[in-house]
Amino acid sequence: MKRLLPFLLLGTWTLARVAGADTPTLSESNVTSVFNAETKTYFPCDCDGLVNDINVTRAIDIAGRKYDLYRKADYFDIGMYYLDAFHTGMTHAVHVFSSNADRQLYSWVNDTAEEVTGKKEKKVDAPLNGAKGMSDYFNKLFRDQTYLYKSEASYMILRLGYETNKEEGGKFLNELRFAISLPQTENSLQLFVGDPLADENKEIVNTDGEVDTTTSVGARYFVPEFVKDLKTSATAGMRGVTNPFAQVRFEYPVELDGWLIRPVQYFEYSREREYYEETDLYFDHPLTDREMFRVRLKRQTETQKIGMRYNATVSYYNTFKYGTGLRTYAGLTGNTRLNRDRYKNARYDVDPSQGVYLYTIGMGWKQSFLRKWLFYEIEPRVEFDMLYDWNPNYVVRYWLEIFFGDLL
Repeated sequence: MKRLLPFLLLGTWTLARVAGADTPTLSESNVTSVFNAETKTYFPCDCDGLVNDINVTRAIDIAGRKYDLYRKADYFDIGMYYLDAFHTGMTHAVHVFSSNADRQLYSWVNDTAEEVTGKKEKKVDAPLNGAKGMSDYFNKLFRDQTYLYKSEASYMILRLGYETNKEEGGKFLNELRFAISLPQTENSLQLFVGDPLADENKEIVNTDGEVDTTTSVGARYFVPEFVKDLKTSATAGMRGVTNPFAQVRFEYPVELDGWLIRPVQYFEYSREREYYEETDLYFDHPLTDREMFRVRLKRQTETQKIGMRYNATVSYYNTFKYGTGLRTYAGLTGNTRLNRDRYKNARYDVDPSQGVYLYTIGMGWKQSFLRKWLFYEIEPRVEFDMLYDWNPNYVVRYWLEIFFGDLL
């Protein structure tokens, strides 16, 4: 009612100005002096003529319409308020679930379970300077493999995307990352949904029109350091109902003359893919306090594919403000042995050969908007693929990301 009163008064005043012929002529008998606080003077007012059923009805109608406009203008803010409340509730639920799960597990392996509050000492992130600080910042912003495998925080990341592809058409993408770090055992155990090696850029519906339900679920054990700075983790889980897998990961970061050098090794065995191994070698070097240069070398082999696949990518990263990032990159991908299965249904008449079969040039822009936990990302790129007879293939990916957990 308090909100409605100003509009009611405004509507009455408006009618007083435009009433004209509808208002009776002023007479000495019904003229009342009204004090104007702004001019500090009195002026005559035919108040009896203004206050009647017709004018009051009109004033209420005008006030109601103005109040409706006011409410509509607030709909966006109200909607964002409820969205904030939902996000806060979900983030809290992630931490509470982490605490409760840890309390239960701790009680199973200990005769007397101590009280678990779910609170832990918050780690102080490395400053945004130096090779390590810059590398950690961009890894977390773009949620790459390093961040997803090493993070001990509890979080949930939901990414929904769409890809336009000149040669292959459009498709919907999805990524779900859910990790529960246990406060009592956070240095040793983590429950997760979504594995970076297998679940990146998954299609919601595959080319056969089937819904993809093979998201990885499992537990990751962080092995205590038996060699200084050697990060080791062991993972076991399921990809779908009938595809168990086990994985071991090693990382040994070294800072040398302004560079952060990070060799990373994966070994994995799964029922469907069988043996798989991958080696990544990162060279990160800060250019300024906002820019970083990266070289990534990658090689991988697996049982069901002949030869060794390799990749080399050169990237430039820039952050214009905290929580916003730009990356540009150029890379190539090849194979030491020709994989003829890749060219079985080629649209072009190509004569495939071993060696480099794909060149890529692209960029990505990621930024939070409306809220710190809501991100959009746009990644256009151009591919020159032997599969398409080296014709340029234009690809654009659009991502919407919701992050529940501790932000940057």
